[in-house]
Amino acid sequence: MKKWMQTTVASLSIVGMLASGSAISAAPQKQTLVYIDGALQENVLTVNERTMVQLNSFKDPEKLLYSYEQATKTIIIINKEKKLTVRLNGGTKTALVNGKSVKLDAPVMIKDGRTYLPLRFLSETLGGTVKYNSTDKTAIVRTPSGHERFKILMSGDLVKAREIAIHYPATYVDKQIEASGEGFTFTYTFPKGEALRFEVEYKGLIHYKEIDQDGIAVVTWQNDSMGRNGEVGKRPEGFGESVFFTQNVMLEKFFYGTIDSKGTSTVLGFTDYPLIEDANDVIIVPIEGEVRTDQKA
Repeated sequence: MKKWMQTTVASLSIVGMLASGSAISAAPQKQTLVYIDGALQENVLTVNERTMVQLNSFKDPEKLLYSYEQATKTIIIINKEKKLTVRLNGGTKTALVNGKSVKLDAPVMIKDGRTYLPLRFLSETLGGTVKYNSTDKTAIVRTPSGHERFKILMSGDLVKAREIAIHYPATYVDKQIEASGEGFTFTYTFPKGEALRFEVEYKGLIHYKEIDQDGIAVVTWQNDSMGRNGEVGKRPEGFGESVFFTQNVMLEKFFYGTIDSKGTSTVLGFTDYPLIEDANDVIIVPIEGEVRTDQKA
């Protein structure tokens, strides 16, 4: 049986480098796969059975402030909501949290010019969530703002959930293939009433994504419709009734509409970029009569 541990985890964004300090070598061990706000982290270390993550992996500017104090070679993290200040120095096994010394599972570590901290320290000290699967050695981490987005994605408003979904980082089951066509149009197609699975088409390359219960967007099928780079993965079943949202960069327009069970598309409307304050963020719009059907607890 899978044993999950839920606790609190940090969110911060920082250059991730201390000006000085000795790097600590780590013996090779099986690494834990760490996802932060849906993104698989490539640079994760295991030191004495402790998972170490880069400081610059935690990006949550809405909740946290961070800086570097050159005179003392100290990283300073401020959580405004929790009224918490953390001070860290490279190579040390303690941190100052609101002036109180807190012991770390492993010392602050510098490797290849990047600063690493134990995930456990972050989870017990700052805000956010982590879900750990000891069997699969996987940690699902969400920053404070990332956790708020996750709740909307799983069970919130359909339009907002789709907006979050299309910006989620992707994990590929197979190799990632490149588009061989040309163009300036992005089209997102969702099954009617759903936000957690969709297709994206750009330059003739189609990706099919499914977002699982942990908020991981997995690409299970890719197809270069121009034919040059082929097809990877298993083609999904047809969506049936669907909705689409198209961003045409060249024409500076958004199109949206529906697709019936026979595959016939109907454009319901369009919007010009000049009429939108922030065109890059406005892609998904409400479709009259559509109700969300894929909420997950």
